[in-house]
Amino acid sequence: MIRAGVVLLTTNGLAAIERVRDGMTYYTLPGGGVEDGETPQEAAVRETHEELGLIVRVDGLVALVNFRGSTQYYYRAEVLGGQFGTGTGEELSSPATSKAGTYQPVWLDERQLAVRDVRPASIAQALAAAPDPDRLVKEWFSTPLVVDEV
Repeated sequence: MIRAGVVLLTTNGLAAIERVRDGMTYYTLPGGGVEDGETPQEAAVRETHEELGLIVRVDGLVALVNFRGSTQYYYRAEVLGGQFGTGTGEELSSPATSKAGTYQPVWLDERQLAVRDVRPASIAQALAAAPDPDRLVKEWFSTPLVVDEV
């Protein structure tokens, strides 16, 4: 399975999806599966709109994560329009009691990245350790972060 998502840093923090499932709370970067006939970049833009309600432009691969047999592409994103929190993706309308749990768009302050369960962990840990996370993401343009997570 191929998944595509975004690393969206603004003055509000890092855009994430708060997931509550099976009694656990964790955070994922916005994104989802790449559909037939779609590039990973197109999927990242579509998923960001569905999950966050934002129209974004992706301008570079910043991380490639291999996780449990799937390849995940993460792109740096810039907001062009839309309103945060107005996503209409199917997962956002699922009831709190569904097996999928809940999905809630949130902004995570950079200080929260080291203490919250943010996935992929490798991206969150790198951003948390960086003195200037935005600069780090820009550096990943020339050499994307490549990791294997378990």
